[in-house]
Amino acid sequence: MRNPIVGRRQILAVAGISAVGALAACNGESTDTQHLRLSSWNIPTDLVSYQEIADEFVADHPGTSVSVEVTTGQFHQWFITRLAADLAPDIIRITPQQIGRYAANGSLVDISDTVPADYQEDWSGPFWAIGQREDGLFGIFQHTDNFITFYDKKVMSQVGVEPPQKLEDAWRWDEFLEIAQEVKKVTGHYAFSYGWSGPDTAYRWMPIVYQNGGTFLGEDGRTPSMDSEEAISALEFGRRWYTDGLVSRSNMSKSGGGHVDFDLFNTGQVGMALTNPEAIASFDEARPGEWGVAPMIRNSAEASDLGGNALAVTKSSKHPELAAELVTYLTSRRNIRSFCHDGNWIPSRSSLTAKDIGYADHAEVMQLFIDQGGTIPLSMVKAQSGEFFSSLNAVFADYLDLCLLGELTPQETSQQMMEAMLSVTSR
Repeated sequence: MRNPIVGRRQILAVAGISAVGALAACNGESTDTQHLRLSSWNIPTDLVSYQEIADEFVADHPGTSVSVEVTTGQFHQWFITRLAADLAPDIIRITPQQIGRYAANGSLVDISDTVPADYQEDWSGPFWAIGQREDGLFGIFQHTDNFITFYDKKVMSQVGVEPPQKLEDAWRWDEFLEIAQEVKKVTGHYAFSYGWSGPDTAYRWMPIVYQNGGTFLGEDGRTPSMDSEEAISALEFGRRWYTDGLVSRSNMSKSGGGHVDFDLFNTGQVGMALTNPEAIASFDEARPGEWGVAPMIRNSAEASDLGGNALAVTKSSKHPELAAELVTYLTSRRNIRSFCHDGNWIPSRSSLTAKDIGYADHAEVMQLFIDQGGTIPLSMVKAQSGEFFSSLNAVFADYLDLCLLGELTPQETSQQMMEAMLSVTSR
């Protein structure tokens, strides 16, 4: 991700001050306005982009102002505390894995009446389902990211393998493991790394289950289904990563905080990395020109990680209709294009390509990520954006690590994980 040049407008944005509102105050104009607060992760480029788009919205809506704030600390603790005090921001930037909990408990507002009738036509079914519930629309997916396969060009040359470039040619599991064994011989350490970044991201391994035709939850989005033959077989596949020494034990869902996957690749300890677009900047800095990309691995089915964020209106908003209008404005095709261009994100809208975005670097890599997004299954999206997923993800993390470490067999893992999951969903 490129470092922005910070000027006066950017300083105002990072401080959470509307440039339009600041000018009005300086000119002695009335500040009796409908004020909206939007909270985002602390990514300077994104804070600037949000404020610039918000200022355009304010210019078209006299009597309004918008400030962009930073979401701090642990998200759930931070958000719950502010909701309880009725001090949550009007608009919250929220991940698919977080949204279901708050849509179900009434913390988010239905924005169906504000969104144009044809709006969802430019989103895939899975991406639109992130905010959609039976009783309304509780968020709009703004941008995404997912996993593809990064590889060391020199290592692949030594192994004598030409990585695939098309989704339909992606390595199947058996083929991938065969190549991984050879890669390990070349590196002298491990074969590949995986893109967890801490225990809250255990769900990033869930695509492996779906690649094998398994599911995490049943069709109702509530009943656990990790006891299927396909799910148990996926656990067996993951366990082989560690029993065969293909992946470092420092690179696991609960112990792999930060970016262990990047470090392993940058230091030459692995020759492949299954991870997300954040890797690009890291690999470019450490190993410019030495890496390439291939599609995410697959088996009987395709699947990849569901990353990114949605924008939602909270129950604390004193101006929910105006806030919903701003969410719609932020997720317009033009503004998603601008936001993804400036932040190097992958667009959620189906009609946007890498060429449309105009990425400064690696447009072909970003297009592969865009294409890979089409392999994310609707059933996995519904599971991860469901009411109980925050708790279910913690269960998944606990038992996944026990399986990968060899402390439980895949069958034992399945049985105990199912019992723990049922205790969550039966509440």
